[in-house]
Amino acid sequence: MPEQTPENKKTELAPQNPKIPRKPAIRTMKSDVEELFSTTKPSLIQLIGQEATNKRFTENKETVQRTKITKLYYFIASGMIILLAATGVYLFLPAPQPTPIALVKLEAPAPFFAIETARTIEIEKNNRDQFLRLVEDSMREEEREGTFKRLIIKLSDGNQEKFATLKDFFNFYYINTPRGLLENLDDNVMFFIYQGKDSNYFGLALKTKDPDRTWRDFISWETSLFSDLQPLFFDRKPDVVIAPFEDRTYRNTDWRFLKLSSEKDLGIGYTVFPAGNILVLTTGKEEMETAINRLFETK
Repeated sequence: MPEQTPENKKTELAPQNPKIPRKPAIRTMKSDVEELFSTTKPSLIQLIGQEATNKRFTENKETVQRTKITKLYYFIASGMIILLAATGVYLFLPAPQPTPIALVKLEAPAPFFAIETARTIEIEKNNRDQFLRLVEDSMREEEREGTFKRLIIKLSDGNQEKFATLKDFFNFYYINTPRGLLENLDDNVMFFIYQGKDSNYFGLALKTKDPDRTWRDFISWETSLFSDLQPLFFDRKPDVVIAPFEDRTYRNTDWRFLKLSSEKDLGIGYTVFPAGNILVLTTGKEEMETAINRLFETK
């Protein structure tokens, strides 16, 4: 065995694993001071500086935390203000009204010939009394002699309205027509009143789709045309029928006429004007001739 020397004894007595001081997991002022004293002997100035550094670190951490909390408060407050404002707008502002549908204004078709005046009457679709009253009132109005007044008839049905057709007009007066006659005529009809020397005369004009057939339909209607169209004479009383319908010609235009008075200009006349195939029906001779003149003047 080797001889033990004082040096060897000291070595054996020395600790095999000297304990090294461990740093605390959480840094505090106390731990920093202990570390400072374990490594060196700090001066008073170093201690004060270390304490100031730790204090600033703590204050910065608290400032950041307060800033985050403040921003969160602002965010929540802003959201509540926006929500309250939206609720107020919804509750107190009037609800948007639906855009009203613009009603289409009816525009009367252009007349077939020149007129001096016009009158529009509006009637409920099935109100016959109103229709008769307004048409008769229009017939009583005095105008300048030799002039035409157009009578525009509008029929309303709730929110809908339209211009009266010849079928509508005849239905109000219970006027029967030959089968197929109305189907061959256009819906756009021009009602007019002619101011003669002694009274007013009613008349109408509209286009026909088949002139020859319209001529045939009216000729076949002549046997009852006088009795069927009596409402169109209004307050004028025809005489006893003197003669049947006869052919007339005016300005190379053929027309048919039934004379109903030996003293007054009263009768039933009709023709199909060639230019435009326009059917014209009148209750007087002068009225028919004036209408033909106006049709020739129309361009």
